[in-house]
Amino acid sequence: MSLRILHFSDVHLPVPPGAYRPPDILHPKRLLAALNYALRRGSKYADALQKLNGLNDFLRREPVDYILYTGDTLNFGLQREYTVAAPRLAETLALARQGALTVPGNHDLYTRASLALYHKYFSFPAAHSDLPEAATPTGYPRVRWMGEEVVAIAFNSARPNFNFWNSSGRVPARELDALGQLLNRPEIATRRHIFLMTHYPFDEAGRLHGLRNARALLRLLAGRENLVLLHGHNHRPSTYFLPESSTPIYCAGSLSKVNAEAFWLFELFGDTLNARRGTWRNARFCLAD
Repeated sequence: MSLRILHFSDVHLPVPPGAYRPPDILHPKRLLAALNYALRRGSKYADALQKLNGLNDFLRREPVDYILYTGDTLNFGLQREYTVAAPRLAETLALARQGALTVPGNHDLYTRASLALYHKYFSFPAAHSDLPEAATPTGYPRVRWMGEEVVAIAFNSARPNFNFWNSSGRVPARELDALGQLLNRPEIATRRHIFLMTHYPFDEAGRLHGLRNARALLRLLAGRENLVLLHGHNHRPSTYFLPESSTPIYCAGSLSKVNAEAFWLFELFGDTLNARRGTWRNARFCLAD
């Protein structure tokens, strides 16, 4: 059996007109971030909608079986951002022939109020689990069966942080326990490929930008050789291996950041996993040589 799986992340669609409404924009974190966005950050993602449409065009030319999306569709988690972005992201996810799976990013869950908005507007079929009884009250982990030999598991590492300078993540303890139980289930543990996906890097434990409990996560994953780890957040596409392991880690970078646009396309043939990077060239996405 062969499968084609596309992983992308960190779209950061432009803030739509009318989004900056009080009282939501008056949150101290958003006020400072909006200033940074206006002066510097926003210009890096000004063409994000064009890039998302470009991904749609690529998916129509190069159909895939599954899409795995690791979050950060928005910038500030505002209601107007959600209402505009939801149908656009849903259109992209629907282009997968057999299904998709998503997790939020820290910009989607920018404040506590954004949590409810995420569940209201981003409740796509791609957000639902094929094994709902395995989820914690947070709704994660979520499972997507991909044939008899492959499975994807999404767990959430994003969370609201009050301070503007703190963009760290954490996997809730109950979710970590549930993930360990899932990985030990025979119908999952025996599969050739287990795609684990979350927004934050698995092995970066920085207090202000990384995953606070990365060490606990890595202890949970140690000794499992059929894993493929996917994340976003860093806006730099990369591939590397866990230390002293053959487990690959793929960062999709950002779909839309100027001069760094990227995604990963995985083609699976039995035990073989072939990864190719997507790149933005001549106003369209193509596969790197």
